[in-house]
Amino acid sequence: MNPTKMQASPRLRFPEFAGHWQTLTLRDHGISVIDGDRGKNYPNGDDFSANGYCLFLNAKNVASSGFVFSDVSFISEEKDRQLSKGKLEAEDVVLTTRGTVGNIAFFGRDIPYRQMRINSGMVLLRCSDKKISPQFLYSAFFAPPLDGDVKRTAFGSAQPQLTVKGIYALKFGAPAIPEQQKIGDFLTAVDGRIQQLSQKKAPLQDYKKGVMQQLFTQALRFKDDHGNDFPDWEEKTVDDVADCLDNLRRPVNSADREKMKGEIPYYGANGIQGYVNDFLFDDDLTLLAEDGGNFDDFAPRPIAQRVCGKAWVNNHAHILRAKATLMTPDFLFYCLVHKDIRRYINGSSRAKLNKGDMLTIKVAAPSVAEQTKIANFLTALDRKIESVSQQITHTQTFKRGLLQQMFV
Repeated sequence: MNPTKMQASPRLRFPEFAGHWQTLTLRDHGISVIDGDRGKNYPNGDDFSANGYCLFLNAKNVASSGFVFSDVSFISEEKDRQLSKGKLEAEDVVLTTRGTVGNIAFFGRDIPYRQMRINSGMVLLRCSDKKISPQFLYSAFFAPPLDGDVKRTAFGSAQPQLTVKGIYALKFGAPAIPEQQKIGDFLTAVDGRIQQLSQKKAPLQDYKKGVMQQLFTQALRFKDDHGNDFPDWEEKTVDDVADCLDNLRRPVNSADREKMKGEIPYYGANGIQGYVNDFLFDDDLTLLAEDGGNFDDFAPRPIAQRVCGKAWVNNHAHILRAKATLMTPDFLFYCLVHKDIRRYINGSSRAKLNKGDMLTIKVAAPSVAEQTKIANFLTALDRKIESVSQQITHTQTFKRGLLQQMFV
């Protein structure tokens, strides 16, 4: 058998289809690999604007999950006419070829920009001969063998790159067009479900962010169970409201963690670093990053973690236990998790929150009864957000399982 026309069948298949798939190179499948314009008219800094005729894609716009348009730049219609290559057409697939290699996006009808060009670190994949459905091609890049072969084909360690020649030589299996279209439509529906859930999650997160801002500036206050105002808030320091347990933390290097694998979380500055078979703590704690924390991104990203139960904590996180008479464990976490503490941070190359400075951080201290109401309200919101997050994760896992079995 000709090695360029290997035949196989997927493990999971719609029942109305039968027969083998053909595994060919992208070139033999009739797919055009189109490079971006790199000539003398390639746009420079002065050519870009926040608004304009044609969106000029940058590396941030093509992520592992598709297009992201949080940071966009445009070129004028005149500059667009000067460029000869790299203009997107409907149902083109965009593949990143330099730096972060293998990110992929599909130019479908749902994309809000209709005039777009790729930069020099991307290529367009266009189903010119109509042998391959564009949506099927897009999905194939998330499945074996293409998902792994793209990374293996890249060269260079400092900044990996893919060449047009290397992309043309990539192989994947494909059935006849009707089966391709059914697979593409089915996976698009799964992606639609993930998008719906993400759109459901985003407003909940925004609402929580707004409520927290109002609560901790006291623009929004709770009443007690009898409808009366709670006492005025006091200003305390972390040292006033929490015990610091840093003397009990202990780092374990990755080699030693391999020898003590288990189910107990091992925490670092920004989250769980692994799981071990022993614990240092079995308590209700808040961890506050010591170094490497998200101090500059405190609004969208957490600088503190909530730990309940058994845990091991390394020396990159401060360990705080709320003093029961002054602060609840939940409220301690919520008053720190998105707090701007940059004025307490030392160091320029690696930001560090020293213990002494950490203990002087000022925190708001309402009565314990009001703290409980605030924390219960925010906890209920977190549960709703976590429920949607779990649905997203479940659907993504379901899709990954499909990709593993529906392609060859």
